[in-house]
Amino acid sequence: MPDGDGKPEPPQIDPAKLEQLLEIELMQKRAAWRQAKAKRGNLRALSFMFLFLVIIGALLAFFFVFSSGTLSELRPGRSDGSPTPTASPE
Repeated sequence: MPDGDGKPEPPQIDPAKLEQLLEIELMQKRAAWRQAKAKRGNLRALSFMFLFLVIIGALLAFFFVFSSGTLSELRPGRSDGSPTPTASPE
């Protein structure tokens, strides 16, 4: 029954029904959280795998560049074959 101020009374909600609805909503949120956690875990694993591959590639490049010869062979030198001048005390 409406009061004299014209506002209707809020409907009475059964506490058991309200508890059941809240439990269903919480179960749905937990399932969404589990899916998001699994997705984050997969992305994290892929990130570490990519980082590992980049580091291995850098190490292999370092090995092949510096195992091909001495550093003097890698430096740009004179193409006429003349020796490079060295500083020696006289």
